[in-house]
Amino acid sequence: MIPCFRILFLLVFSLYWGGLTFYTGFVVRVAHDVLNDPMDGGLITQRVTLLIQWLGVVCVLLMAVNGLMVMRNAPKLGISLMVCAIILGGSLVGLFIVHGHLDAVIDVEASEIIDRDAFTIGHRRYNQLTTIQWLATLTYLLVTVFAWRRIDATSVTDNGAQ
Repeated sequence: MIPCFRILFLLVFSLYWGGLTFYTGFVVRVAHDVLNDPMDGGLITQRVTLLIQWLGVVCVLLMAVNGLMVMRNAPKLGISLMVCAIILGGSLVGLFIVHGHLDAVIDVEASEIIDRDAFTIGHRRYNQLTTIQWLATLTYLLVTVFAWRRIDATSVTDNGAQ
């Protein structure tokens, strides 16, 4: 059961974190460079970010399960994982809220931003929350690898002693 869960977790985690990293690092910049109007890029990114956020929800649920599983064998590491998952979950809630505020100041039909100041403030918050999200997820990955190595080494030692 644990190897199957780990594989599922890693696949979802990779899709989410890799997608988030690729999207924020490359796609947004290319869209703004290629498209004549930044608003056109924004209409595309508006949809993509919502998909990434929902994938993040699935990922944070699996992160919580993983954290609980680790906690049984390595309590301190499990707690660290749960803290990262909570930070990620909080940032996702914030992103959904900010996304709604940004949607409210964009007129999709007319392809224009209704309130440029509100959009600028919301977009800055969105970027800040995305940075928190990315860092919490990176930290989670590093702690998970360390925890799995420790748990696996302990289980090999325990099995060998029997």
